[in-house]
Amino acid sequence: MYKVSVFSFVLVLILSGCASQMQQADNEARIKQLNTPVDVKVSVPFDEAQAKAAMELGNSTLRGVLYHKVSFNGRYVNDSPLSLKSANYLSNVDVILYPVTAHLLELMHLENENLGRLGFLSTDKQLKRFIPDDRMYKYAIKTKTDEHGRYFFNQLKPGRYLILAADQDIISTGTEAVRDGTSVVSDGLYTAQVAHYKNQDFRVRTTVRYDEYVDIKPEQKEVILESRMRIRKF
Repeated sequence: MYKVSVFSFVLVLILSGCASQMQQADNEARIKQLNTPVDVKVSVPFDEAQAKAAMELGNSTLRGVLYHKVSFNGRYVNDSPLSLKSANYLSNVDVILYPVTAHLLELMHLENENLGRLGFLSTDKQLKRFIPDDRMYKYAIKTKTDEHGRYFFNQLKPGRYLILAADQDIISTGTEAVRDGTSVVSDGLYTAQVAHYKNQDFRVRTTVRYDEYVDIKPEQKEVILESRMRIRKF
């Protein structure tokens, strides 16, 4: 009886281990499937006439400067307005201006939902690649920032626009002190534990992004944007 009980116990442990490994394999396969993007077309129709009218020549100028303030060696972006961290200007980066249409608004809404899929309690959502109407790009204007991060769009009509810069990976490197064990020291009366540290090189990649809606009013001849790229939040 005792031998049978031990055998049964061992068998249960083996089967439990197999079940655990199978569950882990199923979870890994499921995560891989969820992280494989599925193409989805934007359902809201593109109004080409509206986009064409919005991009007729006007008398307004939009000027901006693209920069970031990646702080603490790339670990996060400091959003405090009191921060003394100097700006890092992004040169030779594409900046795109789109006239705002219902089609574009839906695309941006879907993309923002896509970014949030890995947030708290959102891990069961499928990654998607949203496909807009190709005509949307026909009415976009693209420029590049200069060496000081500045960009310009001229001859714009009053209206609403989206300014977008592609995600940028900011690489930070440096050296930091990390804990490297402890030791006990004593002078005969007192005993204390002392922590030891060593210098360790690090390399951090921080992805920053920028998109902003801009309204140009009829009386405005010039609009100036402070285009700060902030950390990409998932």
